[in-house]
Amino acid sequence: MKKIRVLYGLYSLFSLVLGICIYLFFRDLNNMIIFMFIPKPEFTKTVLIELKPSIFTYVLKYNFPYMFWFLSGILFMRFIWFFNYKVQKIYIVCFYAICFIYVFCKLSEKFPGTFDWLDLLFMGIGAFVEGLLYRNFILRRIV
Repeated sequence: MKKIRVLYGLYSLFSLVLGICIYLFFRDLNNMIIFMFIPKPEFTKTVLIELKPSIFTYVLKYNFPYMFWFLSGILFMRFIWFFNYKVQKIYIVCFYAICFIYVFCKLSEKFPGTFDWLDLLFMGIGAFVEGLLYRNFILRRIV
């Protein structure tokens, strides 16, 4: 079980890096708020890989990063509280709530970013698939 816990940590890191890479390779980073506070690296001044417009490329560029970051958070919570299921469950539900509230807060003009229903859909899909895999492969071994 300790090896599985380590895999959760590695998958969390991989998911986070994958979401960041999608941003770096496929997105225009000129409007990112973080670059108001730190200098923008030279390689971020242009889109590195241009994609032809399609439904798949739209989802890849704009919805997959949220899904991967959300999944990274869930996997990290499972990694931290791997052996304490009850505490893990509480933190994961709180994490779900915070993330979904943040996306809905984008409806107001006080929060930066653009609200998109597809962000919620893909975050939900990522959480659903992760939950199914966790229940069928990990939780059955623990309980």
